[in-house]
Amino acid sequence: MQNGNRVSDVRIDHSSARVTLLGVPDVPGVAARIFSALAERGVGVEMIVQNNMRGGITDIGFLAAKERLNDAIEACRSVSKAIEAQGVSFNTEIARVSLVGERLPGAVEVPAKMFSALAGAGVNIDMIVFDAYAITCVVAAGDAEKAAASLREKFLRNGE
Repeated sequence: MQNGNRVSDVRIDHSSARVTLLGVPDVPGVAARIFSALAERGVGVEMIVQNNMRGGITDIGFLAAKERLNDAIEACRSVSKAIEAQGVSFNTEIARVSLVGERLPGAVEVPAKMFSALAGAGVNIDMIVFDAYAITCVVAAGDAEKAAASLREKFLRNGE
């Protein structure tokens, strides 16, 4: 880490696909049904996001390993039909781009700088997760290298 910079690395990961259940009834137990069905098929998930919408419905999205995508889709389609959701979508053309470092939650300026750098590079963000050691954004696979380059420039080369 240079000059007190909490960011030590920028990483790209192309191993995941995004799966989204659309128009899911927003009632207790639905998430349990979805993730139980995935667990029964041995599908691990990351970056679970629920988007509450109007009218008592929600979308629930997550990342799964590309090699387990067919199992994830089958499980989600089965649950989707049973709970009368609107359907299942997936995208394999994504990548995770991460800033890695120490004590990131204490660095209040890091998310703003990260999102500004990505916006400046013309990279749209699909999902975000922030934990103690990384801020990870899901972006279009074709934008991953451009995103990483902008983040390296902002956080590693400038020593900001």
